[in-house]
Amino acid sequence: MKRNVPQATGPTTATEGDETLDDTFDALADPDCRAILGAADTAMTTSELADACDIALSTAYRKVERLSETPLLVEGVRFDSDGDHAAEYTRGATDATIELGDDGVTLTVDDSAADPVSAAFDTTSVSAD
Repeated sequence: MKRNVPQATGPTTATEGDETLDDTFDALADPDCRAILGAADTAMTTSELADACDIALSTAYRKVERLSETPLLVEGVRFDSDGDHAAEYTRGATDATIELGDDGVTLTVDDSAADPVSAAFDTTSVSAD
């Protein structure tokens, strides 16, 4: 399945009635998702995240899919010289703010410091040679 890859563009705001708000809160309520977010401070494949979080690979795939539907996790590509590229994930949020107002809950996720393009090139497996 091809996902729309979010790009670091600055803060993302979700308000009442926005599916992203519910998806993000649901993911944050899940202990496995929180563990994945904690481990994803550097780019990791789903298999690496499963190992780092001590969860089953099938569970990791489901949780990564769930997190990828929120602004919390960013998908990138790990380039391999053999042409066997793999999806890798990094934490897409550096800060989140919840505001309670007359119109309900507003969630603002700041992803301005998470740059998947820079992360893709910040690896020892990529070479210009």
